[in-house]
Amino acid sequence: MPAAVRAWVERALGSAVVSAATQQGGFSPGVAARLVTASGRHAFVKTVGTSLNEKTPSLFRQEIVAVEAIGPLPSVPGLLDVYDDGDWVGLLFEDIEGRLPAHPWEQYDADRVLDALAELTETLDPSPWPDAPVAAVRSRDFLSRWPMVLADGLDVPDWLVGRVEELADLSQAALAVMAEGKALAHWDLRADNLILTDDRVVFIDWAHPALAPRWADTVILQADMRDSPVRLPVLPDDPAITGFMAAIAGGQWWGAAQEAPPGLPTIRAWQREQALVHLDWVRERLG
Repeated sequence: MPAAVRAWVERALGSAVVSAATQQGGFSPGVAARLVTASGRHAFVKTVGTSLNEKTPSLFRQEIVAVEAIGPLPSVPGLLDVYDDGDWVGLLFEDIEGRLPAHPWEQYDADRVLDALAELTETLDPSPWPDAPVAAVRSRDFLSRWPMVLADGLDVPDWLVGRVEELADLSQAALAVMAEGKALAHWDLRADNLILTDDRVVFIDWAHPALAPRWADTVILQADMRDSPVRLPVLPDDPAITGFMAAIAGGQWWGAAQEAPPGLPTIRAWQREQALVHLDWVRERLG
């Protein structure tokens, strides 16, 4: 961490940092650490500069706007201060004493988190940040990649041979529906973006906030749970929901075949796993 960023942290917390415990998980490079100061104050800091990854500072800036717009909620971490010098961006949060959900998921955690997400979605529809990016617009390229799978001649699972165009059509129809969504979605929900305490479910890492239908985050979160031995609520038989699953599958399948971006060496293997999860889900829903 550059000296200027360290100075900001200690200035914001009012005391020198005497302990910094790096936290593992996620894909973004940079600093993610739980801090303790000489005065005994606790906090969590995440910072990154363009030299580590040129896109991540912009994601941090989006997170700042989203968390400030949402305001104080038990299910969103409290933001203490922010830093931005045009290169390095930092966020200083309350330190939350808790744990990540077990992964594979366990039934109690899955039920608790899905219930908490339903409550949060109710609060965030309509969005407290009405000018947030529209998910179907910002992510259109990612969610429209089945034609690229065909153009690049990528192999697909046997059941999908001859049906890629069908999934491409489903994906495009879903995008039209999703563009009308007015809820603020987290858009990146999985086990390592959650903290469970005795009395809170806290949704962290709001780097990809977007306007979307109410069901978007539920689809994303259930996808993270599907390989676990848990019972999940059946989602409505809505073509837009199925199309959203298909669109994610296409985006991840094509992405998994590309060279890994700088600073994110593990993302391609994760993308392939996610593509297979979504494809299995789509196959199940299509029959």
